[in-house]
Amino acid sequence: MSTGHPLTREQIAYIREHYKDTTNHVLADEMGLSRSTICRIAKKYHLKKTPEHYSEMGRKAGTASSAARCGACFGVYTPEIISKRAETFKRTFREDQIRWKWGLPPKTKLRVRKQPKAKCNQRAYLKKQGYILDNENNIAYYTENTHRATRMEAYTKKKCYFKFKQYDEHQREQQDEPVAS
Repeated sequence: MSTGHPLTREQIAYIREHYKDTTNHVLADEMGLSRSTICRIAKKYHLKKTPEHYSEMGRKAGTASSAARCGACFGVYTPEIISKRAETFKRTFREDQIRWKWGLPPKTKLRVRKQPKAKCNQRAYLKKQGYILDNENNIAYYTENTHRATRMEAYTKKKCYFKFKQYDEHQREQQDEPVAS
């Protein structure tokens, strides 16, 4: 929904001609428009700034690296920027995985999967078949009511490192009792 007046063909032609090497702020001031209008027109007509324009902006900012950062902000992704972002993400993700394994709080809000998907699926399947799961020790207990399948147990032992044991009611009650001190 537009709140202002429609742009003339001359205004659009001027923006299309000068957008690539002029800052949005300067264009907006010259034409009496807002910067968001300039950005909207640029997006509509797929206009891009030139790499030379970003270099000039970087020199004005004082460092050559700021041109690369500025280019990334405006959607100019060079192969160097893409590879650096990928390496940084992998390193950060790996550090958070290690922090989780050591029981430390995460530094980011990245969701580090605590268990592989296959293991989560297998745990759900075991519960459905009637196994009693010990989450801390990867032990699946079976009772006389458990529907057992030897192939599934072999797969779970090999891929998910579960142990299968007979459920002993008396032994489990002793483990659950608090120790008197």
